[in-house]
Amino acid sequence: MLIAVLEKLPSEYSIYLKQIEEGILRDVFPVTGYSDHYFGVSYQREVIKKYEKKGEKNYSITDVKIFNKKISKDVQLEIFFNYGVIAGVSSGDELILSDLDLNKINIDFIKVKEKPVDGTVKRELLSLGIHSFNESEVFEVKVEDRRMLHLRDLSDGDFLAIEDGDFYLISISLKEVLKISSAHYETIKMNLFDLTENDIYSFIQE
Repeated sequence: MLIAVLEKLPSEYSIYLKQIEEGILRDVFPVTGYSDHYFGVSYQREVIKKYEKKGEKNYSITDVKIFNKKISKDVQLEIFFNYGVIAGVSSGDELILSDLDLNKINIDFIKVKEKPVDGTVKRELLSLGIHSFNESEVFEVKVEDRRMLHLRDLSDGDFLAIEDGDFYLISISLKEVLKISSAHYETIKMNLFDLTENDIYSFIQE
């Protein structure tokens, strides 16, 4: 499953596919005590020594979707990377490999989450006039090969994002990137947390 997902991701993640091909994973096993279904990994010592980088940022890729044939719907995965190597995978649904259709993997709306927000991102937001934001909700998002910054979660997995100074509502259910009318940009910048979800949805450009 991990190989199938990594093969779908952009080429910048091919290093992790190479790690697996070289045998970095000794075992993948369920970990108890998590609310989600979480699988940890153990490593082949000789291989991990080649790739592990203690100074590298930890992050995860979320909203990877795989079609589950048994329940006839997509399940979502989050893949974790620590110190330059794969660290685990989790899902809100039980993961049974035989139930998953590895030919139906959707990465159109994946999110790349790094914590904490680094100085570069903070400066970018400040330069765009956004002075108040929740650091836990700000992270890089890759949407249809576009780099955006996730700003605020909305209902049903939707979220508000910004790209090159323009605001977008990313609709997961509709699988659409909906542009916000520029007439509302200043309102969003000044009232990011005070706006209701209905306000934000009403700002979509006609």
